[in-house]
Amino acid sequence: MTYKITPSFFIGCFLFVVTNTSFAQLSNRSYIFGHSLVNHSADQTTQNRSNIPDWLHLLAEQAGNDYAVDGQFNFLPFQQLPPIYHWSFIDAQRARTDESNTDFGSIDYDNVIVTLANFIQPSSAPSDNAFCDQQYINNCNEDPNALSSVEAVVRILDFARQEEPTIDFYIYENWPEFYGTFPPTSDEEEATEFGAFYDYTRGDFHNWWIDLQDEVLAARPDSNVKLIPVGPILADLFSDTGILADIPAATLYEDAAPHGYPVVYFLTALIHYSVLYGEQPPADFQFPDENLAAPIRIPDLVKNNYNTIVSYIWDRLQDYTFASGESRVFVNDPTLSVDELSLQQEKILLYPNPGSERFMLRVPQNTAFPISLHIVNTLGQLVENISITDPQLTEFRFNKKGTFFVNVQGEQFSDTIKMVVQ
Repeated sequence: MTYKITPSFFIGCFLFVVTNTSFAQLSNRSYIFGHSLVNHSADQTTQNRSNIPDWLHLLAEQAGNDYAVDGQFNFLPFQQLPPIYHWSFIDAQRARTDESNTDFGSIDYDNVIVTLANFIQPSSAPSDNAFCDQQYINNCNEDPNALSSVEAVVRILDFARQEEPTIDFYIYENWPEFYGTFPPTSDEEEATEFGAFYDYTRGDFHNWWIDLQDEVLAARPDSNVKLIPVGPILADLFSDTGILADIPAATLYEDAAPHGYPVVYFLTALIHYSVLYGEQPPADFQFPDENLAAPIRIPDLVKNNYNTIVSYIWDRLQDYTFASGESRVFVNDPTLSVDELSLQQEKILLYPNPGSERFMLRVPQNTAFPISLHIVNTLGQLVENISITDPQLTEFRFNKKGTFFVNVQGEQFSDTIKMVVQ
């Protein structure tokens, strides 16, 4: 028996392939050793989401991913081990569903996140005992909490790896304490004092966290400790040349600590999401606060520039590398999408993804050319056919925006990759 292959037959068959393709849902279960720059407020009554986890939950939910979190509130080195469980949120769900379970290793956390106080950096190096230096600890010769910042992080790292050997480990670089006049009394004062604040955040303050990461890795060279560089990216966004330069400081922060209003924690969550999930946050995020008033409501400048901010954060995160070129930030290659990671074993990769107009295809070394690309939309309709004939030139252009599926066909293989065009 033979069949006549027609365009409609091809599209129908391809629609079957697309609609029966399941794309991996990402799951993220975190334990956070943190303080108020992680969770300042989670008020159900006022819907005040001045915390990172609630926004992470909403971002993950709209991206079709899972998120769950536990954590405790205190400054390192005073965090407790085994961990205790302090927090609850408006939206974010707890990873530990059984409150009687105190076995950290049985909860299957994907990662541990630690952060440190934001007021110790001017006077203490990561290897110094900041809390002894500033007399928060009375007897540094006997107190078990008399640890340097490096020692405090290593203590948690050792515990986490003992409980869950493959767990990912992140240091959350927050933002520094503000030492100027708050709230500013004039536009000129705000420009001067917050300009200096953001310069410090991107300069000496950021270098302190880089030193911390390097010294922890030197103490545990077999570990894979990554950095979530929130402070300098926020400084870039808020400074006089940044995308969000027109938002007044008094709309961002409520005090000189400085604790942020929800907008600061939302932007911080965008950075966390990009790092933890290894992908850009969902496009055209739907904000849950349309009926709320400022400062609980996210400013329109952020909403109107959401996709630009997401792309900017993603690009900035690529800049944080070790001398070897390895990322300081990402556990996996940040140029690969979820679908590309699942295809790494077959060595068929499409990148960047999400991307815009120009894409590259990587196929197995011994691939015979030409290869064909059949691009269809989410309805299974054929949009474009592309033939690649030169193994040295596997770039192609595609400028229609949206979600598509690329069927890559060669003599030895046929595979389908989800492609997002922005």
